[in-house]
Formats: sequence, C-alpha cells, structure tokens
Amino acid sequence: MAQRKIVKNNTNLEKDMFTGAILNRDSNAYSQVVKRKQLRKQKETELQDLKSQVSELASLVKTLTEKIDK
Repeated sequence: MAQRKIVKNNTNLEKDMFTGAILNRDSNAYSQVVKRKQLRKQKETELQDLKSQVSELASLVKTLTEKIDK
C-alpha cells in the first residue's frame, strides 16, 4: 500500500509518497464537485434540447410560410 503524508498547513490534503500526487481527503468537497458536475451536465443537456426545439419550430414556421405563399 502506498505511503501517504499529510501536507503541511492543510490537513485535508495528503501526498502519495510513491507517485507524488496530492490527494484531497475532504469527502464533503468531493461530493460538492460531483454535484456541480451533474448540474452542469444537466443544464447543458437542457440547453441542447431547447436549441433542438427552436430549430424544429423555425423549420415548421418556414414550411408554413412557404405553404401560405403558394
């Protein structure tokens, strides 16, 4: 198992002595990051859905105006 040491002046961080990686031990902060990522992904999905709907509406309006003009 890899040996870890607590980073000086910050008990939430550990240094993996084998890889040199700095690891965050604060599970609360990790949970918040995961929630933020989920919310951002959800908002991006909603935005893409709205863009698709607007595009479809624009296409329908164009079709309707072409039929009215005939």
